[in-house]
Amino acid sequence: MNKLSYFFILLIGCIACQDATINSEGEVLPDYTNVEKWGLFELSFEAEELEDPYSTPPLRGIFTQNGERKVVNGFYDGDGVYKLRFMPTSFGIWEYQLASELDSIDGIVGALNCTAPSENNKGMVQVHDTYHFQYKEGENYFPFGTTLYAWFWQGDDLEDETVQTLRENEFNKVRMLVFPKNYPYVQNMPQEFPFEGNTPGNFDFNEVNYEYFQDLEKRIEQLMELGIEADVILFHPYDYWGFSSMGMEANKKYIQYLVARLAAYRNVWWSMANEYQLVENLDDAEWNELGRYVAEQDPYGHLNSIHNANGGFFDFTQPWITHASIQVQDLDPLIDWKQQYNKPIVADEVGYEGNIPYKWGNLSAEELIFRFWVGTARGGYVSHGETFQHPNNVLWWAKGGQLYGEAPDRIAFLKEIVKNYGKGLQGKAGEDYIAEGEGYVLHYLGKANMQDYSYDLPDNSTYQVDIIDTWNMTIENAGDFQGNVSLQLPNKPYLAIRMQRK
Repeated sequence: MNKLSYFFILLIGCIACQDATINSEGEVLPDYTNVEKWGLFELSFEAEELEDPYSTPPLRGIFTQNGERKVVNGFYDGDGVYKLRFMPTSFGIWEYQLASELDSIDGIVGALNCTAPSENNKGMVQVHDTYHFQYKEGENYFPFGTTLYAWFWQGDDLEDETVQTLRENEFNKVRMLVFPKNYPYVQNMPQEFPFEGNTPGNFDFNEVNYEYFQDLEKRIEQLMELGIEADVILFHPYDYWGFSSMGMEANKKYIQYLVARLAAYRNVWWSMANEYQLVENLDDAEWNELGRYVAEQDPYGHLNSIHNANGGFFDFTQPWITHASIQVQDLDPLIDWKQQYNKPIVADEVGYEGNIPYKWGNLSAEELIFRFWVGTARGGYVSHGETFQHPNNVLWWAKGGQLYGEAPDRIAFLKEIVKNYGKGLQGKAGEDYIAEGEGYVLHYLGKANMQDYSYDLPDNSTYQVDIIDTWNMTIENAGDFQGNVSLQLPNKPYLAIRMQRK
């Protein structure tokens, strides 16, 4: 067979036919390549290298099923290899036709069969009920994320250690940069860079280093296997090499390429920037242009936001923004932000448990857990980070490795509580940290030392009342109540009262 006409199909994140679930919807068909719903279907071709396989997608696929049509860009992956990835979103036969300036690829047609998802495949996360999140499969998703800005280019040993630490903990979202970072405690040079070159001013933004992006997607795949969402940050200001000032044309080429590579991974979220105000040469209008461009390029509609420095929020009412990703220390106004933006609020940076000599990086575990509970009781979500000094500057927030703090176990405790309150809580405005759901009230008492507690229940039903010690991670059943809850408390901080209709 002529090498230029040779092509083969790889299935990444897909289940072989004999392992897939067979049912009336999503059944396996032996005459087709079977790909589970929200799995990843990949076509790979060997052909001559185009003069410029980066600026314009070198191939494109049109996937159709029962009137639904998705146009998917492919990409060049180096060494004469071209790839195209597709995530099927509904059961049954998807037909495809490819277009390319390469004669050996142009006009290829084929089909795949979308089968039932495997047990751990719940689909993409989407906004649900205005202020909350849900997997496409229908299960509620409550983000309890952590921050690992520069972890994927730290070398295999440290990266593998990070994956193992994530496997042993309960975080279900990771915030991570695409571009290398130059910042205190993160000043080691990457072995690879995203573009050809190795020194500032010497990078060719039209020449991709494919190994860099192969490493990135390898780690995103591992997160997917662990059930962890990858919050992929496209731009940031902590730059030494010029990646934050490439210009709009280069920015769009990079976005087009990255979306073509990553959009078929169901666990990807987009974040336009970390601390967007600090990125030079991009104003709000240009951020909006780039945000809209991501939405245009992404055929699946992954979540997208933009993260602020301490100088105020972006306009989260923009239609390309799905949720508000904020940096803030005081979460008391979270209810107001929900009403202002009418979107979920994720406090992705509230400070870090650690002991470095920066105010943002030396929170006690008690203070970080306090902020988690305040954000939860206000009806939002909070992300974790850790910055303990390390002899080799291996701080979790940047490089990963191991966790040393006291917060992760207590975050896992809160996550288990949150899983049981349905689709999400709505915080009640006021000084108290009170959130209500259907037949459910969570009252966080914060730092108050209280002995006498009283609360009027929202209806005449019987409620089981529990006293939660959020620090010591204990739950004490205080009995059943109707009308009014009256309790004697142990006069210590960080308690919460949970009231559930029986």
